Amino acid sequence: MSYWSVGLHRDSGDIPSNMEQKSSPGEDMGAKVSLVEDTGPCSTLLTHPTFKNIQAAYEDGEEDVARELIQQACCVVCSAGTPRIDGVRLLCVATQYGDRQSVCYLLKEACIPVPLEPSNSNPAVLAAHYGHTDLVKELLDHVPGPCLRKDLLNSMLATSCKEGHLDVVRLLVQSYDADAKDCAIHSDEFAVITGLPLYAASQANNEEIALFLLQNGAEFSSYTLMDHPAFSKRILRLKLQETYEAEGDKVVSVCWRGLQLPWLELDWFMDVSAHITQLDLSSNCLSSLPSVVPWGLISLRTLDLSNNELQELPLANNSQEVICSSLQQVNLSENQLSSLPPGLLHLTRIQKLSAAKNQLTVLFDLPKTTNWIGLRKLEELDVSENCLTSLSTAVMHCLKSLRLLNVSRNKLSTFPDPWACPLKQCKASSNLIENLPNTISIFWRNHLEEVDFSDNSLKELPSYIFELEAVVSLRLCENYITTLPAPNKWKCSKLKTLDLSQNHLGKTEDSPKSRRLAFLTTWNRRDPDPVCAIEFPDVLRDSLELLYLNDNQLECVPQSVCGLHNLNELYLSK
Repeated sequence: MSYWSVGLHRDSGDIPSNMEQKSSPGEDMGAKVSLVEDTGPCSTLLTHPTFKNIQAAYEDGEEDVARELIQQACCVVCSAGTPRIDGVRLLCVATQYGDRQSVCYLLKEACIPVPLEPSNSNPAVLAAHYGHTDLVKELLDHVPGPCLRKDLLNSMLATSCKEGHLDVVRLLVQSYDADAKDCAIHSDEFAVITGLPLYAASQANNEEIALFLLQNGAEFSSYTLMDHPAFSKRILRLKLQETYEAEGDKVVSVCWRGLQLPWLELDWFMDVSAHITQLDLSSNCLSSLPSVVPWGLISLRTLDLSNNELQELPLANNSQEVICSSLQQVNLSENQLSSLPPGLLHLTRIQKLSAAKNQLTVLFDLPKTTNWIGLRKLEELDVSENCLTSLSTAVMHCLKSLRLLNVSRNKLSTFPDPWACPLKQCKASSNLIENLPNTISIFWRNHLEEVDFSDNSLKELPSYIFELEAVVSLRLCENYITTLPAPNKWKCSKLKTLDLSQNHLGKTEDSPKSRRLAFLTTWNRRDPDPVCAIEFPDVLRDSLELLYLNDNQLECVPQSVCGLHNLNELYLSK
């Protein structure tokens, strides 16, 4: 949880909030007026290099006189008998009036160092305050890279945002990597909200700066939304993309990704809700949604709610409450869902559903009497990295168009019985599966191309797993497999990658044997000749390219490996 200080820190070295009344640009930057004394009108040419005379010359528009006085002040001979003026004060007054020539003289010839502390007496902060982009660059370039402090950059960024200097903001973010979402001012251990760049831009009512900040990583805070609701709404509305389809229908795309929105106001998009086809609210801080999202968005086609804090979606118990019939893609990954929203069961056109990295214990938590006709066109289902112990066959067997299934990193002890669907990719690694169903080759013989059952508890491989004629990649590593089916059982003539590493291949009931492989050595020097029970069939001769046999208990390499003509990589370590 983040805490913000909304009170005003009274140290004159910190930048005040806009709650303080500004009497002049200099007073806004500190307790004193830009470190410059009020001298009144200058009526005569001033020749003594005092700070009062220098400031008076600038005020009267006598920039050449001010430059001469600054150089005299820095000259030991010329300023004899006159109190020396602090070089940083000279930098500040020259910066305040945008006198680049004097600033360069002070930096390069007088060798005045730029202070590293972020305070209102820092000439770099003054340059940002007054919008002198060229001076900002000149001053920062005279600070050695390793010495350039992040808090100084952030202070300059907040100041330039507050004063509405877009060019300075761009320079700081793009050239000096100032953090668009970091706070520049702290009171004790808490951040002061007025030092947040986006909040400062909201105070200045500057849409251009706010949009630029959002494009470069800035985030909305609850204070920004509450203190500046109208401005926040305008900025969010500016991020909407409106186009027209060939038929003349209005199409609205909402992309509010990564803004760290703590909530969603219906008022922000209600007037265009009927035209929203894409809604991207990923990477925010949403824990709840308005009831209209997503089920009431009639034109919605793509929905991304990933990386939020959602424990549930608005309830939709029947098809009458779900009017987003055009929805095709849904991403609910990286939330806190314990089951999938039942409203999904009424989506008849959905093709892709991702709910990885949640807390799912079941796919859908609903009564068995629930009637639904959705998900028939679902092609991709990703529920990896959850807590599923089983996959409901009542749901899975309705997925008639499924092509990709990812259930990796769950707690499955069994894999559901195969069903009629064109499944091409099956990813079920990192589970607790002990056996594979014996109908895999019946339903998916000509469909499955990628199979991954690695990191499970398989002890044996039924022959039908090698009867998948379309399989290209088969990963079975990190199991307890001791043998392979007989060569005449293999039908996978397109197999290119076979991973059998980290199993128990070669393990026998006898005492443990040396794990050193007898390979490429003279056969007549071994007695008796080792016999390897693992053999690879001729059907793999022209297809297999990668073979992983490492981390097993093989005493020797199978002779049949030499018959794999297209083998490019063979792994045999340990």
